[in-house]
Amino acid sequence: MSRSFNFARRPFQDDRPVWVVIAVLLVAGLLLLAANLRQVAQYRRGVADIQASIDALEARQHKADARAQAAKSALSSYQVSAMADESRGLARIVAERHFSWTTLLARLERTLPSAVGVTRLQPRFDKDGEVYLEMQLFAKSQEAVVPTIAALSKDPAFGEVELKSETIGEAGSPDPFVFMLSSRYEPQKGARR
Repeated sequence: MSRSFNFARRPFQDDRPVWVVIAVLLVAGLLLLAANLRQVAQYRRGVADIQASIDALEARQHKADARAQAAKSALSSYQVSAMADESRGLARIVAERHFSWTTLLARLERTLPSAVGVTRLQPRFDKDGEVYLEMQLFAKSQEAVVPTIAALSKDPAFGEVELKSETIGEAGSPDPFVFMLSSRYEPQKGARR
């Protein structure tokens, strides 16, 4: 059956509403396509921003990890230095425990000139375990100072002998001349076998 396009015959067929619907649907489709394209562009921009934020946070995390590692190594080195200080303190205590007054007094008796006597003797232990002596000595005259320093300097157990002070006593005093010496004391160096 063929259709004829005779517009003069009745019933008239009006196709305009169909074209209006098609045009409205086409415009709605174009609007929805434009909205979808805009939404896709926003999504991509949002993903790019989120990726940039993730990269920035990862960079901050790496920096924080590096700072934490540096802090750990600093703490570790601090603990090592604290242990070193503690071991030096222990070395001082060991040196105090191993200090022999008998050996020191015997060595001083052998080393000091016979005209020189000991009034006061004070050992001082440093944190590395080294021993320093403060000696207050007396003699009849000032001439005893030089031989005393020379005798102590010759003995390898006494090092860094230094005259600290001299005091001339009053006339008629039992200790007419008093002088102070300081010295490093290493009993192992001058040990006789």
